[in-house]
Amino acid sequence: MGITATFDHQHRRVSARAVGRITLDEIREHLEEERQEPALGYSELIDARGAIPDFPPADVRVLVAWLRWLGERTRLGPTAVVVDSDLAFGIARMVEMLVDDVCQVKPFRNKLDAELWLDNLSTLK
Repeated sequence: MGITATFDHQHRRVSARAVGRITLDEIREHLEEERQEPALGYSELIDARGAIPDFPPADVRVLVAWLRWLGERTRLGPTAVVVDSDLAFGIARMVEMLVDDVCQVKPFRNKLDAELWLDNLSTLK
């Protein structure tokens, strides 16, 4: 089904919803949409509850390489990913650890905690 995003340029925030089986290509397309918007530097909340990662965990390194490539060209904003499966949490956690020197990606089990984390980061600026 894919990833849909809305962009709030006034508040520099992206809200995205991931539905169904999510492929690596769909994640790449989402990142490209953010790059074109341009909104890669915005904070982002991805609601991926119910979404199923449709790629092997080894492909996380491909995603990490994309994020590193983008991070060399522009500042990447923090991303909170709300998930409800152990697989999705594990994948998001791997990304978090592998890109912590480039950007902030953090998995959450509930949306309120994710929103509070993003709000807290924006008040620290």
